[in-house]
Amino acid sequence: MLTLGHQKIDTLTLAVMVVVLAAATALCLAAPALTPWVFLALAVAALVLYWSMRWEITIFAWLWVLSYGLLEWPQWKVELTNFFNMTVPRFIFIGMLVAFFLHFMLRRRAVRYDRGILWVMLALVAYCAISATATGWVAKTEEVKSAPYFRFLASMVFPFIVFFLVYNATRSEKQIRWGLILLTIYGWYALYIGYLQYASIMAWPGARALIWPPYINDPSYGIHFERARGAFSAAGPQGLFLVLLFYVDLFLIRRVRGPYRAALIAQAVLVPPAIFFTGIRASYVAFFICGIIWCILAGRERFGKGKLAIAILAVAIGSAVFWENLITTKREIGGVAQRGPIVSRFVLVSQTWEIFKQSPLVGVGFGHFVDAQQELARDPASAVGMTTGVLVEHNLFLNMAAETGVVGLAATVLIFVLLLRQSRQLYRKLPETAAGDLSRDFVVLFWVVLANFLTTAMFRDTLWDVFANGIFWTLAGLMVGYNRLLEPHQLDLPVTASDVAA
Repeated sequence: MLTLGHQKIDTLTLAVMVVVLAAATALCLAAPALTPWVFLALAVAALVLYWSMRWEITIFAWLWVLSYGLLEWPQWKVELTNFFNMTVPRFIFIGMLVAFFLHFMLRRRAVRYDRGILWVMLALVAYCAISATATGWVAKTEEVKSAPYFRFLASMVFPFIVFFLVYNATRSEKQIRWGLILLTIYGWYALYIGYLQYASIMAWPGARALIWPPYINDPSYGIHFERARGAFSAAGPQGLFLVLLFYVDLFLIRRVRGPYRAALIAQAVLVPPAIFFTGIRASYVAFFICGIIWCILAGRERFGKGKLAIAILAVAIGSAVFWENLITTKREIGGVAQRGPIVSRFVLVSQTWEIFKQSPLVGVGFGHFVDAQQELARDPASAVGMTTGVLVEHNLFLNMAAETGVVGLAATVLIFVLLLRQSRQLYRKLPETAAGDLSRDFVVLFWVVLANFLTTAMFRDTLWDVFANGIFWTLAGLMVGYNRLLEPHQLDLPVTASDVAA
């Protein structure tokens, strides 16, 4: 093991370095054209090694999460038979795993599996794996054939792994600042794209020429092209992120000084219109619910309820002024009265109940909601018969009930209950006077993020959204990690002869 501050290198480490250098030399001699790439790979490996030993390791988790909003380029992928196509975020995920492994190994960090929530997560993962194995890892319906393996690996296993790694890597208060500042930096890009997209939708088609990467401007890429969906293939992740970003800004504004504080204030002002531009009504609801939580619980200042009353009054006045826009069916100017999605969700509730009744205990199989939906008898006069195409479930909990039954639904709910319990424990441990990043406001911020995630999950199946799960479980890992750090620990001191004599 490398020993910092000493002039010696562990024999095993030296042997590994010699083997790697020998392999790199042999590869350069065998294929000279690869020499620049070999040196680049060695440089990256050295950087990751040094970073794992000396720098903040949890940044790797945030970089992986944010890569889904910046680097998930559809043209940059490696297609593998009978497996995931390897994209840039997935390569970053592998690099993140290597970095965390080196961090725990070289710094001799203890890896703990000592939380009840971790065991429930493991149980849910194992149960869903058994369910998908029994019913098939590929769906029968062509439009959603990846549902079992994609949702299981990308949106469940990967974020749970990140939660576990961040939980074990939580060490100091500064890790909060690192993660939240990175979110605000990405926030500028998200706002830039969102405002240009809305300008293009409303009156300035040429605005899309200023958007990068250009694939975002492709109408065939994903859905919601008529909305400000940011760099994503749908508007949902953009809406969830912007709601989170607004309250991250409010949290940091109280703690950051200098020019960036003014920038954060400007960013917070720009976020609410951008949330409106997404056209995601779930985000409107989440923004309002999170505002109630923040106004009542966050901050050491008084008049929190007064601020909430003023905010509600402002919303009421704004709704009255723009009432004509709100009651239209055009989502780009309000569109709250657009009925199609509302009818679709009523149809889905009816369909989910019919599917749930087929196997209430264990469900029809993880990732097989649409397969079961296609087999339903369709009475044109009923709600179930109102749809003829593929309509995926738009509620995480209803989807888990249909696909994994009472067992899977209970495990899913239990995870969130245990997570809330961990946050309440941390809130009580922190003194009211704590003014740093690790304070009661941080726990309130987590409650805001939790409310945002759960509200979103009530209107769409978040297991299709790797970005949303990545952000949520990374921040949750920090929160649970701090709760562990603040627990009292017994000192196992050796008993001396004098103690026995006494």
